[in-house]
Amino acid sequence: MHEKTGPRLSGWGRIAVAGREVRSEDLERITRDVPLSRGLGRSYGDSSLPPPGWPVVAGSRLADRILAFDETTGLLRAEAGLSLFDLNRVFLPRGFFDPVAPGTQFITLGGMVAADVHGKSHHRGGSFGAHVSRLKMRVADGRIVECSREVEPDLFRATLGGMGLTGHILEVECRLLRVPSPWIHAESERVPDIDRFIDALKEAGPQWPYTVGWIDCLSRGSRMGRGILNRGRWADPAEAPGGRPPPRRRPSVPFVLPGWVIDRWSVKAFNAVFYRSHVPRVRRRILHPESFF
Repeated sequence: MHEKTGPRLSGWGRIAVAGREVRSEDLERITRDVPLSRGLGRSYGDSSLPPPGWPVVAGSRLADRILAFDETTGLLRAEAGLSLFDLNRVFLPRGFFDPVAPGTQFITLGGMVAADVHGKSHHRGGSFGAHVSRLKMRVADGRIVECSREVEPDLFRATLGGMGLTGHILEVECRLLRVPSPWIHAESERVPDIDRFIDALKEAGPQWPYTVGWIDCLSRGSRMGRGILNRGRWADPAEAPGGRPPPRRRPSVPFVLPGWVIDRWSVKAFNAVFYRSHVPRVRRRILHPESFF
């Protein structure tokens, strides 16, 4: 067992409290005497932080084994600490991808269940809970139970989006999406105002499994709500490059702009440059999935 010791724990929203995280490959054991589990710490606010007077949380990231996978149905069972990054690294080359693509891959399966995360395909496939079929949990009285839509259905439904308040999520069973290639066919276009943006989203929804938009919230007048609309689908084998997408190198040192740099005028200037950096016509590309998601 490994312990991450330190005076404070924080989440993605940079809320910090006194506490420490205990980690182990045996998630059942370390959840016996603590009230809260924590994955990769990407929750906003304080949802993955210890409550006052109980400064220890059970870290799940070492409990990340893939327990079973059915190649025919795409049904996966894995421990709650498996990250979305590792899941896609293993299964995308085999023709499968997670059914919901949120804004970060650095979250755990347990966290995805607890937050019932959504992604760019929400208009088609709903949130992550729609693809979860079974959970293994430790509940408040210490019991370890399995729940689904048929067994302990109230517990199951309350846990999807329950932010960990129903118990510790130990294992997750969910169905992965079968994809024709590991590349994304993407289109992007500039949209001049909010009315046309809404119309473009409505038009794209039935035709494209993935849609996402960026809006210049500081634009005014006839340009109010202008932005960039991105649409995507998995590329067919005939249009995809040969081979697998290469792994991406990531910066190891985060860069945070000082607060005095970010004000209304600097953001307005950035938004104008970003908007004009996209050509007025529709732009079509084959992308690395990490560039799109």
